[in-house]
Amino acid sequence: MMSQVTDRETEKAIMQYIMNDSRVDDREIDVHVEEGTVYLTGKVDSAAERQAVEEDVQAAAHVESCVNQITLRNYVERSDAELKEAVKHALMRDASADASQIEIGASNGEVLLRGQVDSYAQKKAVEDVVWWTPGVTNVVSRLQVGAEAAVPEDLKD
Repeated sequence: MMSQVTDRETEKAIMQYIMNDSRVDDREIDVHVEEGTVYLTGKVDSAAERQAVEEDVQAAAHVESCVNQITLRNYVERSDAELKEAVKHALMRDASADASQIEIGASNGEVLLRGQVDSYAQKKAVEDVVWWTPGVTNVVSRLQVGAEAAVPEDLKD
C-alpha cells in the first residue's frame, strides 16, 4: 500500500515539473508511475519537447526508470544522408550555432555531434538546433568546449 502512495506522489511531482516547463504542453502528456517506474504516453510536436519531458522526469525523486512512449506528432522520416544534410543546413541558418568545426553523423533518427565549439553557450545552441530539426529522435553530443572559452576573461592571466 505504501508503494501506491509514493507512486501517486511521484506522479504529482512529475506533472508539476512538466506543468512548470515552458518547453512542454502538459495537456498532451500522460504520466503513470508503478513501483518507481514512470510510464510516459502522449504526443508532442518535436524531439526537443519529448526530451524536455524526460528531463522533467529525471528531476523528480523516487524514479527508478522511465519508459517513454511519447510519440512525435509531426515526425518526418528521413534517410541518414537526408537527416545529416537537414541538420547541417539548420546549423548554417542559425547565427548562434557555429558548425564550422563540427562533424555530424546520423543513424536511424539519432544524430551524433563531434568536434569543438568556442563556448558552453554555443554548445547548447548547437544541440538545441539539432533537437528541433525534423526527423531527429535523439542527439548524442560529444562536442568539446575550447580550453580558452572555458576560462572567463577576468580570470585569465
